[in-house]
Amino acid sequence: MNKIEQLAQDVGFDCMGTCSARDLVARPEVRAMCAAGKCQVYDHSWACPPACGELEDFQQQMNAYEHCLVVQTVGEMEDDFDFETMEEAGNLQKQRVLDLVEALDAAGLSADTMTLSAGTCTLCKECTYPDEPCRFPDKRLVSMEAAGLVVSEVCELADIPYNHGPQTIAYSGCVLYN
Repeated sequence: MNKIEQLAQDVGFDCMGTCSARDLVARPEVRAMCAAGKCQVYDHSWACPPACGELEDFQQQMNAYEHCLVVQTVGEMEDDFDFETMEEAGNLQKQRVLDLVEALDAAGLSADTMTLSAGTCTLCKECTYPDEPCRFPDKRLVSMEAAGLVVSEVCELADIPYNHGPQTIAYSGCVLYN
């Protein structure tokens, strides 16, 4: 296990897997789902399209790395409508990813990595986009989807489940590194 994987394990992710970063594909159809308003944050956040950057730039950045570590938080739901557990697991994933970024920074590794999260940035109660600059540009994380990735496809590449079975919810993020 390399240092980045060890840091991720120490943070407490429930599931991890690796794949080649060069196998990742930024897909325009994923960005099209953003633009269609699937999550209703398109053009409302510095961490979401169109403000987060162009797909071609994400693809170029991803191609510059060798490895991709996919990290997940898995929630166990009481039933298919257990929105409280869904929200708790999503918030826990975001916190774990932020903790991992801090651990990478403390270890002197953050400059050599690219981290993508699950869902939109939630650092601020209300995003300043588009009227003011981002309050936390160094902490803001772009989602895997905003980078054009099909999360289920990335999980398959990393040989980890996208769906962990009935009454579960999984949130995924990833760290790219050399």
